[in-house]
Amino acid sequence: MKDQLFEPITIMGLEFKNRIVHAPTTMNMSDPDGHVTERTVGAYESLAKGGFSSVQVGATCVRRDGLINERMLGIYDDTYVIGFRDVVEVIHNNDALAGVQLFYGGLIPGLASTTPLEPGKGWIPGTVSWGASDKAIIGNPQPGIVSTEGYEELVECYAQGARRAREAGFDYVGYHFCHGSLPHTNLSLLSNVDRTDKYADRFLFIEEIIKRTQQLCGPDFPLMPRICCDENLVGGFDIAYFVEHYATRLQRLGVAVIDCTFGSMIRAASRRQDVTSGEFIGGGFYTPNLVNLENIQTVKRLFKERGIDTPVIGSCNLGTPEQVRSMVVEGGADFAGVSRFSLDDPEFPNKMRSGREREIRKSTRTGASLLHGNIFGKGYAGSPQNPEFGREREYRLVPTGHPKKVVIVGGGSGGMEYARVAKQIGHEVVLFEKSMRLGGVMDWCGNYPHLPNVESIRYQPEYHAYQMELLGIDCRLGCDATPELILAEEPDVVVIATGARAKLPALPGIEEARRAGRILTIDEVLSRDNPADPGGSPVIWGAGEGLELAVELSRKGRKPRLIDSSPALALPPYLLSRAGHVLRWLAEAGVAIETGVTVRGIGPVGLLVSRNADPRQPEAEPDEILCDRVIVCLGREPENGLKGALEDKVAQVHVLGDARKPRSYGNAIHEAAYLARQI
Repeated sequence: MKDQLFEPITIMGLEFKNRIVHAPTTMNMSDPDGHVTERTVGAYESLAKGGFSSVQVGATCVRRDGLINERMLGIYDDTYVIGFRDVVEVIHNNDALAGVQLFYGGLIPGLASTTPLEPGKGWIPGTVSWGASDKAIIGNPQPGIVSTEGYEELVECYAQGARRAREAGFDYVGYHFCHGSLPHTNLSLLSNVDRTDKYADRFLFIEEIIKRTQQLCGPDFPLMPRICCDENLVGGFDIAYFVEHYATRLQRLGVAVIDCTFGSMIRAASRRQDVTSGEFIGGGFYTPNLVNLENIQTVKRLFKERGIDTPVIGSCNLGTPEQVRSMVVEGGADFAGVSRFSLDDPEFPNKMRSGREREIRKSTRTGASLLHGNIFGKGYAGSPQNPEFGREREYRLVPTGHPKKVVIVGGGSGGMEYARVAKQIGHEVVLFEKSMRLGGVMDWCGNYPHLPNVESIRYQPEYHAYQMELLGIDCRLGCDATPELILAEEPDVVVIATGARAKLPALPGIEEARRAGRILTIDEVLSRDNPADPGGSPVIWGAGEGLELAVELSRKGRKPRLIDSSPALALPPYLLSRAGHVLRWLAEAGVAIETGVTVRGIGPVGLLVSRNADPRQPEAEPDEILCDRVIVCLGREPENGLKGALEDKVAQVHVLGDARKPRSYGNAIHEAAYLARQI
């Protein structure tokens, strides 16, 4: 049976070899003036090599005062053409179509600023935060208002940017008409209010941009606007309004494809309570898979009713091959647009087409605590799972002429990544893992069956474990490696990737309670092999790390109690973007977070605690919390005792990941990828 995802299609003379396109993604990889760099070229080269039919360069600013971050690509004058020609060349050399998305900030500049902003300004010097009115806010709480003349000048900036893009060799131009950029603020019923000039016509700015572009580039030059089809905000427009008032005009203008996106960054209440407006844009960790599938189905149905035959792209939260396929087959989208998954595994289209889906590095839906920051937080785009992305040229694997014996202790993310790279370079690799399962912390921390999407965390160890199999790496499971066992292998390099253990404070009674099975750690409770029974009414000691566990146990019918010694809840970095959901779920389950509770000792039937007291001061009569189990969630400490026993006996010893310092799995993978190349 023919795979619909790999059927070719021709639109306005553009021959798409399949229905998978790389959605425009802000990379933040330019030089300080917005010019293309080698990192930019390498990133887009890897995407084109991966088998996408089209690779669209992400948001490229048409005038510098519209920047939203300091390493955003620009196309301000003709000097930018030559750099973009390098990008186009590597995309075309790899048999993909090349596009570029033109952008101007609008209300977005100033978002996530860490310092107070002047009215109407962004955080980058010389940038502005303004829109159709000052009634809607995204970045600066006091936005400016664009004048009639200001709009007319920007129409020309967009059109000249498109002309330069065509000169650079791009096959088509896209536009960022969504999420709070200036064109979207004109479309928005919440932002474009009280205007009395010609731009009170909410679509006119976009229409003028497209018409002027067609004057400069020709009416047959393909244009593919990425446009908001539903703000999902109270008082904002919905899909029906979009189709009637905006899609019909886009069709008359002759655009090649409509890249459909949903949601808005404007600060307003979401119309739907189950999915917030922001989740339709980028998809949070708990956001439903294929979150826009029904939206795309509605767009296609209403298009058909109105006689609109313009092809559409559907996107957001497509992190597995099955989800990408569903957007086209079930959703009816003409193309599946993929962003984050593209960065995690740029080669996934080729792997799908050739039946190698087990080799795909599926998306874990996490930024691994923002390994490189994020595009609004002075960071560049990257993948915690894929350390090569953005470093493709410097990280190309070069076979060694001097093979070495490498012994790795620990089969978690860092250990397996090191093994994968070292083996591909040509070294002999032996990996010791004391448990009977590869994966380390990434194996058990995905074991929350009652929380949405958490199982995707396990995609990473599954990918790595299969790589061990494909590469024929000697993995010795159930082997607690001693210094003697390691040295018997006569290694040239030893890698200590033993991870971290749960912190257990030295308190009266804790050792006895551990032996009795009344004090447990979070990894013991979540273990996939012989998990510990948490009891019917456990106390979770450590609210930050224990929040998700409390939700999971509540949904299993247990009655957990959350305590923490801090005066206020402090979230671990990985939970910052998920906190809203988790705290709401806890409230729905009736689980309160008890802060200011200091554990003084472990009694025979519970915990001895003091409340809202200085933990350094003794307390004569502590309270007692009765419970059958206590689950300790107080963070982790490195487990790297092998280092001292080996560093004087082996030429090279590398300590990485949590064994160096507990952080994220992304840190472990990136460290391993770097260190393995230094052998």
